[in-house]
Parts: sequence; C-alpha cells; structure tokens
Amino acid sequence: MLSGTDVIKGKRQEIWLNANNQPSLSAFVHKVDQDTFWTNLPRCSGQVLMLQVGQSVEVGVSLAEGFYNATTHLSKVGNTSENFYGFEMPLQFVKTQERKFLRIPYAASVLFRTDEMATTSASINFSAGGIMVFLVPELEKMINTGKDITMTINMENESIILPMQFSWKKTYDQIPMAGFGFQDIDPALQDKFTVMVEKCSRKDSGL
Repeated sequence: MLSGTDVIKGKRQEIWLNANNQPSLSAFVHKVDQDTFWTNLPRCSGQVLMLQVGQSVEVGVSLAEGFYNATTHLSKVGNTSENFYGFEMPLQFVKTQERKFLRIPYAASVLFRTDEMATTSASINFSAGGIMVFLVPELEKMINTGKDITMTINMENESIILPMQFSWKKTYDQIPMAGFGFQDIDPALQDKFTVMVEKCSRKDSGL
C-alpha cells in the first residue's frame, strides 16, 4: 500500500475514474491542495463523467511498480476547465494484480456465437482488455452453457472476431449488463484498441 500523497502528485498526472454504471474515463490531476486533488472534467466521444458532491468514485493510478486503486469522494466542483472536480485525497492506495485498461463508450451491434447458438446484443463500452454489453436473455443462456464463446464486432470498417471470456454480470437501474474479456488477442490488435481508446480520451480532453 502507498499513501494518497505518494500516489497523487499532480502536474498533469493521468488517472482513471469510475463511478456507478458509467464507463471508466481518464482525467488529469492539475492541482493538489492539502487533502484535495483537482482534475479536469473527464469526457470521451461526447460523454462526460457526471458526478455529484459526496458521490463515491474509484480512482486508479498506473505507476512504474504497478497499478494502484483507492476509493474517494467528490468534495468540490470548481469553475475552471482544469480544476473542475475536487476529490478527497485517499489515505491509502492498494496495489492490484489486475491489469487495468482505460474504457471508452462504444455503441455497436455485437454477435456472440457458440457451436450451437448465436445471438446479438449491443456494446456499451470497451477497452483494450474487454467489452461491456447489454445482457440479453439469449446471451445469458449462452453463458450458462459454459461453452466457448466468440464475438464478432465491426470497428473502424473492420470485422473483428475474437474468443471471449465471460467475466461478470451486474444490473444498473434494472438493466442487466455483462463484461467479457478478450482471450488470445493478437498483440497488434490489442495495441490498436489501446491507440483508439487513448486517442479518443486525449481528443475529448482537449489534450
């Protein structure tokens, strides 16, 4: 574990924020004041991270020695583009073993298949590590078979087919959703996804 002040340094430091059913988005720490750190308003593809004072938020920071997570709360809302959200400085960050990827909103039709079944759903967001989709009934049946699942999705005019690993299912506002991880993804394709996500994040952050 590391203290909050050992992790959050400011000086345009990139962090990842995640709250409720919104996709995790990157933000940049521009200022640190005693027990508060300030970021810009995270946005990507026209979607912004909308928070209310007092709301709980997960913050992640990638350091040379690993990825660190902590829970914080929004304490203040500022009036400048660089210092828009003021978050409580966490007392401690915990190093996680899981690799974290920046996520961006991405709406597209997704085809899932097993040897015997096929169904379509719609994506909500994706990262270089996986994708979040609406959990339609046929997809849940497919997951429950325990059989290997492949996904077909069109991205940038390219049809991509990948083996998938079911990771989790959750319900947000009474809407079931599911997360899948990419299995055996070609490193070049994963790098392509990473570039797409980072390009979108920096473009919408004005950086």
